[in-house]
Amino acid sequence: MLYLKSKLELGLKKQQKYYVMNITNQRIISFFKEHPNLDPETIILRFIDIMESLNDSMNSSMNNSMVIDMLDKLKQLDNKIDNVSQQVNKITDDTQTQFTLKMAEFKKEYLAEVNMVLTCNVSDKIAPLIKEQNDALFNKTNTMIKDVIPRNETVVSKSIEKMVSKFRESVDSETKALLTNSMDKDTFTKYLSEFNNNMSSIITASQGLINEAISRSEEKLENKIDNIQQISANSNHNTISLHSSVGDLLKKFENSSAKGKMSENLLMNIIETLYPAAEVESVGQTKETGDIIMLRNHKPKILIENKLWNRSVVQAEVAKFIRDIEIQGCCGIFLSQGGKITTKDNFEINIHNGNVLVYVHDVNNDPDKIKLAVDIVDHLKCKLDEIDMDCTGDNISREILDYINAEYQNFVSSKTALIKLSKEFNKKLLKQIDDLKLPSLEDYLSSKFAFASNKFVCEFCGFVGKNQQSKSAHLRGCAEKKRIEASKSGQGDNIIYCETE
Repeated sequence: MLYLKSKLELGLKKQQKYYVMNITNQRIISFFKEHPNLDPETIILRFIDIMESLNDSMNSSMNNSMVIDMLDKLKQLDNKIDNVSQQVNKITDDTQTQFTLKMAEFKKEYLAEVNMVLTCNVSDKIAPLIKEQNDALFNKTNTMIKDVIPRNETVVSKSIEKMVSKFRESVDSETKALLTNSMDKDTFTKYLSEFNNNMSSIITASQGLINEAISRSEEKLENKIDNIQQISANSNHNTISLHSSVGDLLKKFENSSAKGKMSENLLMNIIETLYPAAEVESVGQTKETGDIIMLRNHKPKILIENKLWNRSVVQAEVAKFIRDIEIQGCCGIFLSQGGKITTKDNFEINIHNGNVLVYVHDVNNDPDKIKLAVDIVDHLKCKLDEIDMDCTGDNISREILDYINAEYQNFVSSKTALIKLSKEFNKKLLKQIDDLKLPSLEDYLSSKFAFASNKFVCEFCGFVGKNQQSKSAHLRGCAEKKRIEASKSGQGDNIIYCETE
């Protein structure tokens, strides 16, 4: 069992009284056992702050609209109940009327058929015909009972079926007596009269059973309707009282400072939910500390500035935020709950003295946006620290770095010029080497010995090229080649060839 103690000072009696609240809910007890660092009284007070912060989402107009909406729903419920009552009454009347009409119709048809049968003087034909009419009558009656009587009224349907069964036994007995006695007009009249009377009694008794069942159903329905109306009235009264109490309570928090405090409480609750292992401290009353400080193991310290304005946050607040960051020497997140931040883009990231600053617009206490901003700070700060650790050696001044850059650019330019010069020299050298030829000696030696050198000779006119590319270029415009090809096609007499040097 968990005990919570709170002190209440009573000014009228000028004495102190202590109240003890016992908590036996196992879920609550297990939670505080698992989190011994949490104070139950503090948690309850924070929950009260959250409830009080409902001023941002509830106002008198909303309360009135909710009450009006509930009253409309109650009226709709009353209308539906009236409709149900009307439908039940209609079903009752329809059931009773339909049952009576069907039974009267069956009786009329049966009497007509039996009259026709009894007019026949042949006794051996009368017996099977009457039996057939009796079977048809009671089969239709049983089917009609199943169709007309509601299925949930099993007691009524079974009672009527039992009466019909007894009536059939009586009819069978009277029919048997009729067939064994002399068949004259008086006997027939007596038989039909007794059948008519018994049938009328059955109809009357059945109507009584149906009326009793309907009365019981109406009574149950009325009781349920009364219960529903009572519950609705109680709910309506409780709702109006609740909204009135909440409205009176929220009127105390209409000033801007109270709204800011409530917004901070909501933000702290969200941060504690997102980071249960973090130490979240409200420092709004301390100068040059922002609104909230969050400390975590092996993570950067984060200062959080929270603004709940109906307009954009001005530049002066941003300057104040940067000043607090400089004094605290930590990273920071600037949250604007209901608007923009002037001179800053949404999720803009700044690096100030090695610390990461993130600016977020239109947060509206969205946990995803808050978590994203914290993740940005964590990752960037980690990378910045790694860069600082890599640069712990000798530092190079900016002036020397500029000299080094200029020297490197000169080196690259000189290297490029040397490569270009080398390529041009090689090209000229290869050309001069290629010009070293002894054509006369080559022609003489080729006549005495096997052709020792690679010569690119045109097979049409004997032109000698320097290389394969030179030979291919010559063949594309060789006049002898074109003349030979034209003569083969029979058009050589009509073409004049002109070869140019």
